[in-house]
Amino acid sequence: MKRNNIIAIGVIVFALAVAIGYALFQESLNVTGTATAQGTFDVQFTQANIQTEVGSSGAQANIEEGGKTLTITVPKLEYPGAYVEIPVTVTNKGSIPAILTNIEETGLTVDSRAVKVTYTGLTELKNQEVTQNGTQTFTIKVEWDPNVNTGAEDVSFSIRLDYKQKTAE
Repeated sequence: MKRNNIIAIGVIVFALAVAIGYALFQESLNVTGTATAQGTFDVQFTQANIQTEVGSSGAQANIEEGGKTLTITVPKLEYPGAYVEIPVTVTNKGSIPAILTNIEETGLTVDSRAVKVTYTGLTELKNQEVTQNGTQTFTIKVEWDPNVNTGAEDVSFSIRLDYKQKTAE
């Protein structure tokens, strides 16, 4: 019986030692904190001037809505092939790098199907980063499509460029 008691006490001591050892090595770590992100997102048109007018006169390019919209007005394209070219500069005035994702045109309707608007250098800028104080330049061409015989008078439309925040890869 004495041997059984010693074994029972040994098992109990062993179980207590394992429990105490587990308790000594078991820890909880609680981490609390607050992260704050600061920055501004502000990409805008900063320059747009009529550079060339062929078969047209009085065209205007106006930057509106705090640099978010560019409105182009061409009073009259006089013949097929007549065009206006407008060099444009976009500047990232914010502190967050941005990437061009989309070009939105509004105001061109079915009635203005004789008008063809093209962007030279803008397609290449898609998915390219514009850094803080960085610029992107391109040219907009408004042309009476030489393949369309109907008139192209009084053209007015707006352009808005959609940018998104550049994120880490």
